[in-house]
Amino acid sequence: MAVQRTKQEPIGTKTLFPGFIAAALASPIDRVTTGSRWLHEIEFDGYRVQVLLANEEVKTYPRRGNDWTTRFKKVANYAYHITASSAAKTAAAGV
Repeated sequence: MAVQRTKQEPIGTKTLFPGFIAAALASPIDRVTTGSRWLHEIEFDGYRVQVLLANEEVKTYPRRGNDWTTRFKKVANYAYHITASSAAKTAAAGV
């Protein structure tokens, strides 16, 4: 016998849109840190944008904090379909 599950109410409340969150920037170093507890990320050319989703509104920001939502329409559209009531995601996009 199949049991129909009901959708749970979202936890939390609607708030003001969070706005730009300053990103931690990489710093040049002379040599790579070693050890089993370190991970390294290779930086590729392209744009790194912050995607904010809150109250069914999406905004994208590059590292300087300008609203580039219209420049990254495809990224904003994909983010809009995330099944979450609120999310702050950083995405690397070469769109």
